Formats: sequence, C-alpha cells, structure tokens
Amino acid sequence: MTNRYRDELRVAVRAAETAGKLIKERVNRHKITENKSCASDLVTEVDRQAEDIILQLIKTAFPSHIVMGEEHQSGREWLSCHGDTETWYVDPLDGTTNFVFGLEFCSVSIALAQRGVPVLGVVHDPFRQETYTAVQGEGAMLNGSPITVDRTVGDLGHSLLVTGYPGNIACRPRMHRVNLKRVIDNCNNLRALGSAALELAYVACGRLTGFWEVSLRPWDVAAGAVLVEEAGGKVSDLTGQPLRLGEYVDIAASNGRIHTEFLDCLAWKGEPDGG
Repeated sequence: MTNRYRDELRVAVRAAETAGKLIKERVNRHKITENKSCASDLVTEVDRQAEDIILQLIKTAFPSHIVMGEEHQSGREWLSCHGDTETWYVDPLDGTTNFVFGLEFCSVSIALAQRGVPVLGVVHDPFRQETYTAVQGEGAMLNGSPITVDRTVGDLGHSLLVTGYPGNIACRPRMHRVNLKRVIDNCNNLRALGSAALELAYVACGRLTGFWEVSLRPWDVAAGAVLVEEAGGKVSDLTGQPLRLGEYVDIAASNGRIHTEFLDCLAWKGEPDGG
C-alpha cells in the first residue's frame, strides 16, 4: 500500500461518518420532505444538512478543489469538473426515499475524481456501521479489511442482481430500453434495494453479483465504481464502454466473470440517435 490520496481518504471517511451520524439520528425524525423534479424525487432537510457537513470538511481541507454535491451544484461547476482540478462527487444521503419511509438502507457516498475519472471512493452505511473505501490501484476495504467481488459465480443463472428506478419520472421510459423480462428469466433472482451507492458496495464485497441502472447522477455511482473495480469487478456503461461521469449515467457493474453475459442479457437499446 502506498500513501496516495492518504489525506483525501482521511477527510472523506471523516466526512462520511460524521454525516452518517446525523442520518442515523434523524431517521423517522426528519421534519421536512420536499419534491425536486417530481413527486417521487424526494429531498429532506437532513440531505441538505448532511451535505453542508461534508462540504465544509472538504472545502476546509482542500479549498482549491471543486465539489459537486447533489444538493449544491451549478452549471459553472459542470463546465469545470472534467478539467485539471480535482473534483469531489458527494451524495450526502443516497436512498432518500428509503430514509423518508423509515427503511434503514441508505448511505453516504463521496468520491474524488481527476480529469473525470474516479480515483477514490467512500461509501458509509450508518445503520450497519460499515465504511467501504477504495483508492485506485490499492484495492478495496470494508472497515479496514480487504474485500473482493464474488469470484465463485461464473454465469448469470447463479447471479443475484440488483437494479433501481429513476426518481425523475421523465427518465423512467429509459428503463424499458433494457430487456427486463429476459433478465428476470435468466438470473437467479433480482432485487431493488434503493441505494445505488450501497448496492455497488455490495457488489464489491460479494453480497451481490451484478448491478445496473439508467439515468443516475454521477454522485450516485462515482464512489461505488471505484469500489467495484478495486475489488476485482468490472464497471462499464450499458454498451460495455468505459463509464463516463456525465450529467446522467447509465451503469452496469458486476463481479467481472458474468459481465459479457450480463450486458448481452440487458440488450440495451440506446437512444434513437444512437446515444
């Protein structure tokens, strides 16, 4: 192990765990639930308070870095986030709908990217006190112990898969560009747990075999993508191309062994213009 990003990792873990304490304390006790893009796209005061905690810690330690937070982002920052400046992608409460309904399956997700490529990821589950960490080239950890994807599963028929549904109703028709019936008929079973960051962490530690979702935001997946790759898995877009952190992200992640079969089964139909 080297000392690459040692300070960045220390700050990210502290920020994630501090925000996680707030989330754990306030589940079933939050006061405000609002809508963003539509009625099913929820945000609470806890999302914003948790993000304020994280942003303050990161900006104090690294004032020159760009921070792209789910609740605090601007067009100006989008123009800069793939440049030379280090960029943080922060989801302060991934799984807000679960949080609002009292389902204790949500997480804090923090990633650092250079030139648009995630190089460090932290996903913290405050309810199970599990902190997943990864640095590019140095492997993935759960509470300080190394983790790997499940290398025993080599085909889709023995795979436990997971997916999710876009909070923004306008993005939901894109779900149907995947052959969901074919996936259900060919995998062992399918789940939808409600926190993309934590689902990716579960792929990284071998609890799930594969994950896909469409129209996610970059802060949903940046940290989890580092975890999966550093745990020995595979991450791509739904056509098998390298993942890019655009304004919206379509993603497939797996233990690597099933990845080609997984993508073939998804049978992704891109946009009419080929996108």
